[in-house]
Amino acid sequence: MTAPARGGPGRGQAVPSAFRGAALVFVAVVVGIIGLQILDDTGGGSTPSPGPASTTTLPAGERPKPHKATDVTIKVYNASDVQGAAQSLSEKLKGFGYNTLPTANFNTTRKGTVVQCRSGFEGDGVVIAVYGIGAGATSEAFPSDVPKDSEDADCIVISGTL
Repeated sequence: MTAPARGGPGRGQAVPSAFRGAALVFVAVVVGIIGLQILDDTGGGSTPSPGPASTTTLPAGERPKPHKATDVTIKVYNASDVQGAAQSLSEKLKGFGYNTLPTANFNTTRKGTVVQCRSGFEGDGVVIAVYGIGAGATSEAFPSDVPKDSEDADCIVISGTL
């Protein structure tokens, strides 16, 4: 019986796998750094508060700055026909430090989740949609026809179906 030759079967695959793993980690770090730079154009090293993509793209100098989570009041509405969806999402946002109002239901369903913020809170809408909610949530302007019981909210979240 003879011993397998050096560099025999299976041995050459460990290096490419390790290289692929390292390359994947490198790409993830670079994407994370670029993402943080896009959200933080102040020049400081601060990280945005937890919170998700805007339907509006603005040049870096015109991006609204998000507030501290504790300075933002959110009202969550359920438009998904999934019982408890608004309450669950409201609790998640409260866990990030946002002030939340009692949840409510819409009489109609909608596809997708949207964050709608008042003037001056547009940056918060993007952060809430991208980081607080995720799953493809978007942000847009606060509606001119204010939903019932949202008069004290800086932002409203309408939780829709997937």
